[in-house]
Amino acid sequence: MPDLLDPAVLERAAAEGSLARLVADWTARVAAGDELRRVVLAALRLDLALIVREPELLFPCLYNRVYWHASAEAAAFYGEGIDVGAPLRGWAERWRAARGRRGPWARSLRPPEFPLLGPLREEYRGALGQGAPAFSRDGQVVGCAGATASAWERATGRALPSELAAQRLGDGGPELEVRFDSGAWGWARVRERGREKWLVEVDVDGDSKFDCALRLADGTAVIVAGWCADYDGSIARIDLPGAKVRWRVQLGGQIHALACDRAGALVAASDGAAVHLLDGTSGATLASAPLSAHALGLAADGSTLVTRHEDVLRVWDVAGLRRGRPVRLRGTHDGWIDAAFSPDGQRLITGTLLCDGRDGRLVARLDLDGPGCLEGGPPEDGRRLADDRFVEMAPMRGVAIWDARDGRRQRVDAGRRYGHTHEIVLSPDTRWYVHGRRRGAEPTEMRLCAVDDGSVRAELGSIERDCVVFTPDSQRVLVAAGEAVTVWRVPTGTREATLRHPAAVTGVGVARDGSCAVTGARDGVLRVWDLARRELRGSRPLAAEDPLQRSWSGRGEETGAWRATPEALARLEGWLGFSYARHASTPRRRDGLTDILEAGRVRVRVPAQARLEAAPDGSRWASRVDHFVIEDEPLAAAAET
Repeated sequence: MPDLLDPAVLERAAAEGSLARLVADWTARVAAGDELRRVVLAALRLDLALIVREPELLFPCLYNRVYWHASAEAAAFYGEGIDVGAPLRGWAERWRAARGRRGPWARSLRPPEFPLLGPLREEYRGALGQGAPAFSRDGQVVGCAGATASAWERATGRALPSELAAQRLGDGGPELEVRFDSGAWGWARVRERGREKWLVEVDVDGDSKFDCALRLADGTAVIVAGWCADYDGSIARIDLPGAKVRWRVQLGGQIHALACDRAGALVAASDGAAVHLLDGTSGATLASAPLSAHALGLAADGSTLVTRHEDVLRVWDVAGLRRGRPVRLRGTHDGWIDAAFSPDGQRLITGTLLCDGRDGRLVARLDLDGPGCLEGGPPEDGRRLADDRFVEMAPMRGVAIWDARDGRRQRVDAGRRYGHTHEIVLSPDTRWYVHGRRRGAEPTEMRLCAVDDGSVRAELGSIERDCVVFTPDSQRVLVAAGEAVTVWRVPTGTREATLRHPAAVTGVGVARDGSCAVTGARDGVLRVWDLARRELRGSRPLAAEDPLQRSWSGRGEETGAWRATPEALARLEGWLGFSYARHASTPRRRDGLTDILEAGRVRVRVPAQARLEAAPDGSRWASRVDHFVIEDEPLAAAAET
């Protein structure tokens, strides 16, 4: 039998389409003590459907999963686990060296979101449509039902044609709709879509707002869910006939998705941040796992759970979930930051994790402020990572500063608290900020202040949102107000120049080298200004391809204004010397993957479903859970020289 640990065997099987058979044969034969092959099998099983679709991803998929298994880095990122010396790291590196130069690939700089040999068993990536995730009656097929169904054979990873997918997933029965009336809190009103008669109409608790419902397969009960009190999750079982409330529980956050097994013995509910498993008879909580899920489904026998997050399906072993909290990258889903690199690319923050932006090493876990729900959360742009420090402005703790080199908190000013109604613009070096309090759609009175002590450098006047930008060196700030853009000298708070316009300015952006600025105005003209000479370089009318931000006038009429968004600035690259892009690569999300493109061509494909942020040089990319470096087999390159 071909050896599972022979890379040539794996590559040949992937190319010939026999990988699923190899996995099945070894799954039946692998001994209990054969840890290395068990780990490789788990990695292959997880990505089988993706590798079947795109065999060239075999090596990066396997490398990025097994490299971190049982390593010190994994224990640090997961916040638990033991280091047994990364037993497969040497195997993965030898495979990497033997491959030679096969073009660029994405090497992960941190462990996968969920470790191998845990409750996560399989992943499926693709265009999933709008249907809810489901298993076939026999559990052998998983996918999303709906008008354009998509499904996969679990044993082979093979995608099924849409018509066959719809047949295998079957009809989930009549769709239920829930109606809520503001004067009837606590009432569950449920009926089949298109029917007038209520299937259920009962006051459950006098408090909850129910948003979703499902009916047990035998029709004996309806499960309803939603929220109550301060957005706590609320779930109830209503027995039929008679509409008797058997149980009602309160847990997690607002519940937006439900599933149950065929017998009604197990109920799964998602609040977006966690999946809760409940006893369908008593309502007792069996487990709560920190899994992000927009929708979910249970196998008929309740043994497996499928969750959907964006365009990725994940299949979980229910027994594994019930044994305890699954190990997961800890801290990535906390805080308010998806991913941000420092301007020099030396540091990266994802969630509350501060990492080395070059090698991925975990530097520190930052104790960031909580959401401050009573004040509506933090300001939208109240956090920024500079080269040497990280600043957070929040409603609970106030202004806090961390050292970006070691993650130690340097100071806190509890007297300056900022919430969601504040406009905040932090300078790239985080020494300065512009702020004001927003009141509806009216322009905001803004002031320029020092971050460290809050001292006011200048009163900037009444400014619309998105009309303030710092130069990259943080020494100047451009403020658009009325028919002019004022250039302020930041350390002194003095005016340096005024760039006059024939119409009200709607947006302003600065080139990455700080040499020039671009403005948009109500006259429909874009202008590029030389900041050193303080003069106009040139102008052109707005084109159909220039994106506008939709807005509404006081009379309710829809209008559009040019704003200096990344998309709008990218359209102007190279025009009159204006340069915004730091590198030539751009990301494109498609079918559960991210393509990194250069000159319109795919340079590398990355198994990342979340939006990736690029390091300044474009060589590294990150999301909340991912951190990749794009490289061209450096080991082989070194051997050639």
